[in-house]
Amino acid sequence: MRVLLTGESGQLGNECKLIAPTGCDLIAPTIDELDLTQLGSLSALVNSLKPDFVIHAAAYTAVDQAESSEKEAMLINAEATRVIAESVAELGASMAYVSTDYVFSGIGSEPWAEDSPLAPVNAYGRTKLAGEEAVRECLGDRGHIVRTSWLYGRCGNNFIRTMLRHMKAGKALKVIDDQKGSPTWAGGLAEALWALAQDKSGSIPPMLHYTDGGITSWHDFAQQIRQEGLTLGLDLIGSSVTPCGSEEYLTPAPRPAWSPMRFSDAWSQLCIQQNSWQKTLAEALPLLLQEDTLTI
Repeated sequence: MRVLLTGESGQLGNECKLIAPTGCDLIAPTIDELDLTQLGSLSALVNSLKPDFVIHAAAYTAVDQAESSEKEAMLINAEATRVIAESVAELGASMAYVSTDYVFSGIGSEPWAEDSPLAPVNAYGRTKLAGEEAVRECLGDRGHIVRTSWLYGRCGNNFIRTMLRHMKAGKALKVIDDQKGSPTWAGGLAEALWALAQDKSGSIPPMLHYTDGGITSWHDFAQQIRQEGLTLGLDLIGSSVTPCGSEEYLTPAPRPAWSPMRFSDAWSQLCIQQNSWQKTLAEALPLLLQEDTLTI
């Protein structure tokens, strides 16, 4: 099986590379080799590589910058996605497009289902939704859309690394407690995507949600990060974490207040089970520390 992975240097792409199945012909071009802003060459490259499956993890993810650069974000998240999906369709191949909880309104009280109403509150969410629509239109059931939320991996910038850096400096942190969601370890999502890529049943629905289990706030997530760091022997004693409201940290892009999503039942067909976000954080943090200067 030949698999094309986009976004190989990102948090999710890196995890996908690390656990690529034995015997898989993985093609993971760099950002220079696979320029999502060059639509003509992008189409030619995908067609020349002839993948059986595409894991499309690359995206424009600068949420605040997208508010003033929505055209650029749309080019990468939607137009490039359409070009890839069209090429995949021509090849008779399949694809997984990684999307986001930001396609929802953020106003709710129950985890979002796969068919919940869509109403993105910012430019990033609009561009990712447009990418979803492109995959649906071009590929139908052969185009899987996998939504996730609050993703973190062992490489790149993320909430965990930011919190630990400030905690190591002994800072008194104020962290938002009125935005709810489900932190999700990129390594687990990578396993799910590989299971999807290798599925031969044809029975997995095109729309899937993948997050770690449980609902928390950014504040409580930060508290748990601190506790796990202390357990691992990090010097975080001088730091503290207190809650605050979103109004204290105004950003160019509004954030959804409610992001939890229902873990799709179909994952069980691929032997993919949901773990709590606390469990995956405890398992993932040592891996992040191995990649970081935040040594014990």
